[in-house]
Amino acid sequence: MAQDKDEHIDDVSPGSKPKAGGAAAVEEAKLNFIEVLADAADSSSGKTKRDKKARGPDRNSVQGAPKDESASGRRSRVPDSVQERFIQIGNNFYFPGGAEAFRRESNRLTTRSENAIVIQSMVAIARAESETGSVKVGGSDFFRKEAWFAARLAGLEVQGYAPTEFERERSARAVAARSAPRSPEDAPEAQKEKPSSGHELITGRLVDHGPAPYQHNPKATMSYFVRIETDKGDRDIWGVDLERAFRHSLSNPGIGDQVGIRAVGKEPVTVLTEGRELDTHRNQWSVERKEFLDQRRDMAAVFRDATISAEEGTRRHSGLEGSYRTLEMGESHAKEQYSSKTHRTQFVDHLREYIGKAIEYGQPLEPALPRTQEERTVNHSEPDRDYHPTR
Repeated sequence: MAQDKDEHIDDVSPGSKPKAGGAAAVEEAKLNFIEVLADAADSSSGKTKRDKKARGPDRNSVQGAPKDESASGRRSRVPDSVQERFIQIGNNFYFPGGAEAFRRESNRLTTRSENAIVIQSMVAIARAESETGSVKVGGSDFFRKEAWFAARLAGLEVQGYAPTEFERERSARAVAARSAPRSPEDAPEAQKEKPSSGHELITGRLVDHGPAPYQHNPKATMSYFVRIETDKGDRDIWGVDLERAFRHSLSNPGIGDQVGIRAVGKEPVTVLTEGRELDTHRNQWSVERKEFLDQRRDMAAVFRDATISAEEGTRRHSGLEGSYRTLEMGESHAKEQYSSKTHRTQFVDHLREYIGKAIEYGQPLEPALPRTQEERTVNHSEPDRDYHPTR
């Protein structure tokens, strides 16, 4: 998935190794890993050992370095992109802030993180060091899925994860998009969340969503993420309210669906940061299928058109009956409150736009409530059967 925040990973003493058995063994079992396979066979494809030259030159490897078939020689292949992001001390790699990101142990790279940048960097090292073009991934379900995708994008064969059909298709699309010529403006923006401008509708194919520590940082507070696949790469959106948005969605989007995500409001909240209370806000989100939002956009356009009568608008979209009823009540209120025709018109126009925006944003439609007794038209030409004058 993807957004731009500071990374913090659990600290581990450099060079320390867990002892076998007990709590240390449990901790070891929790580690996520990518293992560079030395075996010539690839159980996932049935292919024999491949010549590294067949995969073409490794753009991530150090150019011009003398070939060293020893294990220490393979371990020295750290791509420039990794060296620029992390500080390497021995076999440990740290973020510039000092937190450990991942470590290397023989032919295995391990981490407690599920951070996308960490996973991509581990894959880059594995690709530079692999003589067979095959790796094995292990750890949490989320890590294995993300590592599988990153490794396939790097041209590696992967054991340890069985992708779904959708994930295979997504991988194929990503590989094709990477090979297509792009201008600098069209470069993929994966791993960075763009700030939402107002009520911008963010669209793409739903890849994954769920609760997770913010930015997949083990030390961060729990949040909720949504990952979508766009024409410019994957994009991650974070927000606690996204969980509620999925629960209350009117169109129930699923993995692989084209969706639209929009911040529809802000909720004031008080958070505790560095021992102080801070007043801030939390985005309120809407998540719906794109086809549902397209239909709502058409409904909103009809409702906003003042030249279309309520009868005609309801005939085109029966779900608008309650919205027109609310607008009618607003018109009655304006007649009672404002003597100026200009003020009445302004009030009704603002109300029409307010309701129209709710329709377009995929909010629940106004219910079609029955008219009250006072609002019903009384035919005074007929006597009231319940009227009995006293003598």
